Amino acid sequence: MKSLPAHLVSRTRQGLCGIALAASLSTAAVAGPFTADASDADGGPQGAQPRGVPNLSLPDLRKGNGGAEALKEVTGIPATALDAYRKAGQALAGSQPGCHLPWELVAGIGRIESVHASGYGLRTDGSTERPIRGPRLDGKQFALIRDTDGGRWDGDTEYDRAVGPTQFIPSTWVLWGADGNGDGVKDPNNIYDAALGTARYLCSGGRDLANAADLDKAILSYNNSREYVNAVLDWMHTYQADKTTAIPDDTAATPYRPDPSAAATGAHSGSAPARATLTSAATNTAANHRPNVPTPPTPEKTPDPGTDTRPEPKPKPDPKPDPRTVRRLDPIDGQDLQAEAGKKLDRPAGVRATNAQGGAVSRKGVTFDIVGDTLARFPDGARTATATTDAQGIAVAPLLRTGDRPGRFTIKASAPGEPGKAVTFQVTLRPSPTATADMLTLLDVRPLRATAGSAFSDALRVKATRYGQAAAGTVITATVISGKENPAENTIGPYFTRPDSTGPLRTLVLPAPGVDGVITLPEVRADQTPGTYILRLATPDGVTLDIDLTVTPPPADR
Repeated sequence: MKSLPAHLVSRTRQGLCGIALAASLSTAAVAGPFTADASDADGGPQGAQPRGVPNLSLPDLRKGNGGAEALKEVTGIPATALDAYRKAGQALAGSQPGCHLPWELVAGIGRIESVHASGYGLRTDGSTERPIRGPRLDGKQFALIRDTDGGRWDGDTEYDRAVGPTQFIPSTWVLWGADGNGDGVKDPNNIYDAALGTARYLCSGGRDLANAADLDKAILSYNNSREYVNAVLDWMHTYQADKTTAIPDDTAATPYRPDPSAAATGAHSGSAPARATLTSAATNTAANHRPNVPTPPTPEKTPDPGTDTRPEPKPKPDPKPDPRTVRRLDPIDGQDLQAEAGKKLDRPAGVRATNAQGGAVSRKGVTFDIVGDTLARFPDGARTATATTDAQGIAVAPLLRTGDRPGRFTIKASAPGEPGKAVTFQVTLRPSPTATADMLTLLDVRPLRATAGSAFSDALRVKATRYGQAAAGTVITATVISGKENPAENTIGPYFTRPDSTGPLRTLVLPAPGVDGVITLPEVRADQTPGTYILRLATPDGVTLDIDLTVTPPPADR
């Protein structure tokens, strides 16, 4: 059989220490052994990694030197998963070209988080026959995250679980959820949606993943573990360097199995020393293998008489930054929020808290304050609300009741007692097209007079507004009355004409206002009865406008 290409064998020898690490939960980085049974996680095929615990096994490109078929077992990706990863990369290339997201990065995360949804009945539409769920995040072995989705995605109404092929926590999915297959639903259990959501998350904060530092921070934000970063990078580089092959859906990619031939050196042994030396192949260069050439000794110098020969005191090392201190708050998915007045915001305000090393800071309180003249309120009518960061450092503001007043205001997010700078969100509430008026105003105010038997010469125009903005949804009824003390409909005096009417109309529902809130009334005519009358305009909410109409007698015959 044909042996593998030399560059693959070389790369494996240099850095791909193939060990299967049982690491911290990808979406809840709190140490502890995984002991969940079938009631805690939906089990996959025999031998599959439990969902929610990353499979940090590395690519073993030597696999028996079995040629193309052996390589296919390692680098093959189920056809539907491969299509989802590539489409996610294409989508971000269009929407965020400055991110330079390689689809192989999303594939690396999908490989580690769920082995590309293998063993769960992956279908061609991206769904799976059985859900992929991590253990309950109940604070016992992993982070405590109480239910945020009512069990919609994770089937648990008490605690959250990581869900889907890329293991999103439901509260994080609220911010980064995406519709990758165009079915109108953002479903973290669908690999097309999950892949696009993962891509959006990795590109957040204006990251450029062509920059090594940004790439490192992006993966750390997904799981604050150096072993996790190394494993993701190894799989990413493997998919980039080797022609990835599509394999049938629901065909599990072959996980790493220790190579007995490496036992003598400890490589691929899964031992503690091997874990400690896990290194990404991308960074393991020839500089790590320099020959051990002895350095000739340097002759000792005789100190001058009177010279202080005492050793200089060693400088005190800088104190190590506390990883629990919030150094940065970054907005999630932009700082401009919009909604129609009276409706929900297009997305909630959310921030991510990170420490000096760029890692997520969990279990920190973030305060959201409403600033400005607005009717918008958090639950219970409060202008301030507090949310706690989750395992990925994300805190999301509670549901905001926007109120029916259009306008602009801000939401300020801050971590009290922490040095991280506050983040400000700009909120714009647009006028509702169905808003009803709180004020009716007559335009072009002037005395309205007509001679008996003639029409009022100028058309009447009225503007309907709510909080000073056009109220295009206002319904107005016009009625001619004798006076304020007698609001009943008149049987004499001015009247409306309409093509479909058979006689004078003294009560009429007016046409709907335009988008500017302006209504032009139909023609008003005077009958043969001189006098002063009132045209009353009223809305169902009790807003009224009275307009005086004067009918003068006809001129006397000369």
